[in-house]
Amino acid sequence: MSVIIDDTCITCDACAQNCPVGAIVDDLNNPTGNPRYYVCPEKCVECVGIYDDPQCAAICPSIGCITWDMPFTKEFDGHFLNEEIYRLGMAKEGQVRSPAYKEKKFRKDISLVKRGIGEKVQEEPEELEAG
Repeated sequence: MSVIIDDTCITCDACAQNCPVGAIVDDLNNPTGNPRYYVCPEKCVECVGIYDDPQCAAICPSIGCITWDMPFTKEFDGHFLNEEIYRLGMAKEGQVRSPAYKEKKFRKDISLVKRGIGEKVQEEPEELEAG
């Protein structure tokens, strides 16, 4: 996984409807109990090999609500085992589906410096024009 939905989510359902891998659950099914949509990190592939950009952020009307997270790789296994932020699913064998269980694809063009909760995936239109 490499995107996360923050507390500015307005629960409009656009991201969940547009996720090509079904990695987003609504606020009622958020396993952390937070009243916003949740990206299942063990399912998210940042749309790598499917689209040029994460479709959840492309469709989200709350610009800045979806931010880059760390790559879902073994290097960041401890990050994704933080149960205050994530609730990973379980494999049939009873093992937690953490990056140590199975790594996921991620956008290599997004540096680790830009990853972490709070770095926007989608920018405001005026920010794009100025850049």
